[in-house]
Amino acid sequence: MAGRTDPAGLPVHRSRIEQTEATITIEGVKKESLMIEERLKKHLKFPAVFAFGIGPMLSSGIFLLPGMVFAKVGPASILAYLVAGVLIIPSLLSKAELATAMPRAGGTYYFLDRSMGPMVGTIAGIGTWLALSFKSAFDLIGLGAYLVIFLALPVKPVALALCVGFGALSITGVKNVGRLQGILVATLLGLLVFFIARGIFQVDHSHFTPFFLKGSGSFLGAVGFVYVGFTGLTKVASMAEEVDNPDRILPLGMLAALSVTMVIYMLAMYVIIGLVPAADLAHTLTPFADTARTFMGDAGVIVMAVAALIAFSASANAGLTSASRYPLAMSRDRLISTYFRKLGRFHTPARSIILTTGFMVVLIMALSPEGIAKLASAFQILIFGLINLAVIVMRESKIASYDPGFRSILYPWLQIIGILSTVILIPELGMLPVIASGTIVLVGVLWYIYYAQKRVARGGAMFQVFQRLGQAASTQVDRELRQILREKGLRKEDTFEESIITSDVLFHEPGQGMNEVLEEASGRMAQRMGIAQDRIFDGLNQANRLGETPVGKNIALPHTRLEEAESHHLVIVHSRDGISIEASEEPIYALFILVGPRDDPGRHLRFLAELANRAEGIDFAGKWRQIRDADEIKSQFVRTGEVVEIFVQSPALAGKKIREFQIHEDCLIALITRQTEMIVPHGDTHIEVGDKLTLIGEEAAVREVEEYFQNLQ
Repeated sequence: MAGRTDPAGLPVHRSRIEQTEATITIEGVKKESLMIEERLKKHLKFPAVFAFGIGPMLSSGIFLLPGMVFAKVGPASILAYLVAGVLIIPSLLSKAELATAMPRAGGTYYFLDRSMGPMVGTIAGIGTWLALSFKSAFDLIGLGAYLVIFLALPVKPVALALCVGFGALSITGVKNVGRLQGILVATLLGLLVFFIARGIFQVDHSHFTPFFLKGSGSFLGAVGFVYVGFTGLTKVASMAEEVDNPDRILPLGMLAALSVTMVIYMLAMYVIIGLVPAADLAHTLTPFADTARTFMGDAGVIVMAVAALIAFSASANAGLTSASRYPLAMSRDRLISTYFRKLGRFHTPARSIILTTGFMVVLIMALSPEGIAKLASAFQILIFGLINLAVIVMRESKIASYDPGFRSILYPWLQIIGILSTVILIPELGMLPVIASGTIVLVGVLWYIYYAQKRVARGGAMFQVFQRLGQAASTQVDRELRQILREKGLRKEDTFEESIITSDVLFHEPGQGMNEVLEEASGRMAQRMGIAQDRIFDGLNQANRLGETPVGKNIALPHTRLEEAESHHLVIVHSRDGISIEASEEPIYALFILVGPRDDPGRHLRFLAELANRAEGIDFAGKWRQIRDADEIKSQFVRTGEVVEIFVQSPALAGKKIREFQIHEDCLIALITRQTEMIVPHGDTHIEVGDKLTLIGEEAAVREVEEYFQNLQ
């Protein structure tokens, strides 16, 4: 049987896994193929995610594109921005879902590779790298266009110099880059609000007549053209590995960035079109500076040029750094040479950065600004279509470990709309972008067939969909997703601490076998869950026979999910002499038997992963075996700081609801023990004389609540 792993990466029944600090070796698989990469630190919070998302969208999308879009459709360019923003919503929600399920460096490449396999991953990795490189090159041309306002130099040489400069800066690394990006974005937003507030009351409404200058075909082309302004969202997803609490912060930051950007786009375009003559606007690369000149003179030109410099600097620098992560991620997966996986002396992917910088230099020299914009839009639209398809694949694969912290609404209709918009918009950009997109797909396929295929032994979630039709599925994606679950940890709504506090503790008697232990644990659970003992035992025993019991050093985690179960219940089995099981060559001193609802696989896997996490620092073969107190056993797995039990003795408290008491926010009444009954309380639960309240939480908060109840009695 092939090696299998639990959510924590622990070995499971009928597998032998050896783990060291640097590698995991599965029997029959080369050690080198499963190298554990060093994970990036999670230091990005909401302000940084918002800044990284909105910064790139406020560069070329508003400081460079307006004139080009206006030349195509006239005043209707306002509507083109609106439609482009609405059409990108399905891709945004899909990307947020994938990023919260798979927060890994490489972003879009990683999502598509793990969902549809390494061939699609190769195409996506190359295409996304190209799209981000095109976008960053476009930003540098825009930066050069505004910089020559101050320096009498040609645009392209300035853009080339800036490209090399940002590449060098990216290699050396920039400390507190999130804070710096926040400062740049805050300054930029302030200048844009100032621009809109000053200009909105001076708009000449005659500039908006006629509103539509050309046919619907030109309008759809303009919408596709504007897509380049929204590709900053891709950069955010590629940084998911570095985001603290990605389940909440990533979707919130992305939605906030898109919402604010769309409002600014619409208002800014209204001011620009209303103040700049049509003939001038259609041929300018500096629309903001030209607009500011009409109502603020030369001082306004300088102010808006500074704003543009800030926008393009933030976008180009972030874009180059983000793009360089794709060769790094593909190199880690052996889709390209492992030469690019190595980090430089500053702990940055220097080789990948040099490759990306060199490619951007070629783009700047060879293509016109409009050509770069069209190619960037075409590739990004293609990738966004695949992202929507990836969500459908992941959901329909029914992989239990696919557990995104954010789920896209209106599935699958929103994703279908996202895919259809891709099909409609790419042809509208013209023949060259279509040919270029097809060429990238062809290059990706050929590269995979002749180079990568023999170097990777990995499938995608797509194979899990095929399994439902009778074909074999790869378990590699499931293993990776389970490892991600362990790294992500619990969610706020998970009741893991309560499950530990309310768990039963059994002390293994010498001579008891595994089946006897499972039978006794099933009896305990049957009393509390209202499910037949045989039903629980059969579920646990069947999972154990099928090799689904994760096993680590001296511990095992038997588990099952039942349709009748309404919540999770845990039994902890303590053994002094050890339990022999087939899956382990070493004696088992601790069993964590978990039963949960069948319809909540994500929480079930998170609980298993958290049990494995908390078991890591415990010496099961040593000190654990000497513990003889059930509460002390439970305390080994409670991380809230303090566990205290208090007894209700005063009749004055009887009948009162939990919500009537002043409980510190960092303290929780996790359990009420009433005679032989254990109650998990909520706000409307009444207390009675004789109740034992189990408090868990921060030490100071628990002591404060303990003293509060003592004073009431």
